Amino acid sequence: MKQGKSAQIKAFKKQKSLQKFQEKKKLSPFDYNEFAGFLRARFFLTKQHTYQKETFEVASFFLDDLIATMVQQNFSDFTSDKRVIVKLNEVMQATLVQSADRDWRYFILLMPVLYDIQSFLANEGQVSDRFSVQTTSFDPNFWRMIIRTVLAVNYFRFQGQDVAKVMSDSNAIDELQFKFLNQNDQDDDFDLKTIAEVYKGLKVTEPKLSGKVASPKGEKLSKEAIDEEIAFGERMVATFQKTAIKDLVSEQELQMLLAFHKGLAEKYNVTHREWTNDLINTFAKEDLMNYWQPEWDSLDGLGGEVARYIKFLDKKKAVDTVRIAELEASGLDHYIDIKAVNTLLAQLNDAGVEKLLQEPKRSVEK
Repeated sequence: MKQGKSAQIKAFKKQKSLQKFQEKKKLSPFDYNEFAGFLRARFFLTKQHTYQKETFEVASFFLDDLIATMVQQNFSDFTSDKRVIVKLNEVMQATLVQSADRDWRYFILLMPVLYDIQSFLANEGQVSDRFSVQTTSFDPNFWRMIIRTVLAVNYFRFQGQDVAKVMSDSNAIDELQFKFLNQNDQDDDFDLKTIAEVYKGLKVTEPKLSGKVASPKGEKLSKEAIDEEIAFGERMVATFQKTAIKDLVSEQELQMLLAFHKGLAEKYNVTHREWTNDLINTFAKEDLMNYWQPEWDSLDGLGGEVARYIKFLDKKKAVDTVRIAELEASGLDHYIDIKAVNTLLAQLNDAGVEKLLQEPKRSVEK
């Protein structure tokens, strides 16, 4: 609903007054986790029930990347005592282009929520003492073109080709993005069948995960030892959940953590006492999705629970050979997050993607 003229003037005066107050106020030292966490929490509270669960989860990933890119591009300003002016269109484009480890459906499902993300950050920038946003009116055809171009670039990336060389030697990327175009009377659209066919059989480039590939121990664990390890895992993850902040550890997180106990015992013949960084990372990369099925719920940040859980086990004197700081720096958290969302996206058929494009928002219950 549009505001009346008096309401607009009142809002304008309030904003100017707030800006004057903010200009006099000295900013506290910049803390990225605090800054990003606040924006993510605000988005969660305002949008979680607006969109279908698949669309919301994809939007959460993009917002997280967008905040990181926004700060990275303006880092010196964010860490100084002044308000940052964020060129949001440029940041959004850079974030899309840098998303080189996502299933193609990720970008398609983003399209209906890009306007809301732009508006969300613009609104937050109006009341934040940290930043304000400079942007233009949202043009859906422009953003569809950007997404088609990203899909074309990623196609060559996933083949292991040098994208810069492809761009300098030919018009292959432009031609492919036009191939992904389905024009109609009003707006441009995605040719989903063509996109799906082009990407068919092409493996997504996975995020980097440090460490060596670990092999199973030579001697297999007995059935009794495996059952005992699983029982121990069930007790520990239940205790981990109970001692966490209320509702912080979800049921799917528990099942993911339990998968490490079960899978490392069954396939790698080790109990928690023998876990190492390489074993944990190798299992996550090669086997986790065989022992655990992710769900469309709070995926972004899920991978970070592994290191947090191992810290918990360490305090309980239950792990001996895991280097926790090194594990946190290995990229495991990001790897699991992306692996989980890509696994779920790959399970969406063309009809499912089309439906989410047509009905990205949840119907209002009467």
